[in-house]
Amino acid sequence: MIGVFTYNIAHRKTYDTLCLLKTKGYHDVAVFAEPLHYAKKYTPLIEHRPKNFNDVLPSEICKNFGYEYHMQNTSVKDILPVNSKILICGAGLIPQSIVEQYRVINAHPGYIPYVRGLDALKWAIYDEQPIGVTTHQIGSEVDAGLIIERRIVPVYFNDTFHAVAQRQYDMEISMLVDAIAKIDVATEYVEPGNYKLHKRMPHEFETRLLSKFEKLKDKAVIKCNSEI
Repeated sequence: MIGVFTYNIAHRKTYDTLCLLKTKGYHDVAVFAEPLHYAKKYTPLIEHRPKNFNDVLPSEICKNFGYEYHMQNTSVKDILPVNSKILICGAGLIPQSIVEQYRVINAHPGYIPYVRGLDALKWAIYDEQPIGVTTHQIGSEVDAGLIIERRIVPVYFNDTFHAVAQRQYDMEISMLVDAIAKIDVATEYVEPGNYKLHKRMPHEFETRLLSKFEKLKDKAVIKCNSEI
């Protein structure tokens, strides 16, 4: 059985992940939902994560797909055998006992270890680091540890910022589901090193973000021309 951690609200990443799991033939899935406790306190100048396009709750998806659905007060240990795989679609602080006894898989929208923490796409562009996605097993370090897969998100000369953001998001969902099989052969460990664990990008940095992105596209044009 595959576990999924998420929130008990309509949630785009959860919707897309559960749909892909069903499409790929995963029928034995248990979803563990918890309330979303925090209120959004920060409004970015530039939104980059896909919005919800419907109001379908995870409980409804599970009912229609034949998946188990459990609220926060249900013990994971009562449902999933030790060492089961659990995908993160949304979660607060995960208990250390769960991290130690299960293979908890995260899809980070950044190329670990170069871009760690929040707003990874924005910081990758701003700091001229690789734009990528990494799937890894949750461990003692944030955005580090056992690497399952890393991919670079391509940037093309005619891209927009939001086109790249959508491409990265689509890759993130695909890699998260692919990680169920790939974690069994994962052997690479990556230390966080001296790479910063980013917080949300401040507005004063965001005002320069799109000009940074245009410079990134210029490099894509040069690369494209050099390959002709």
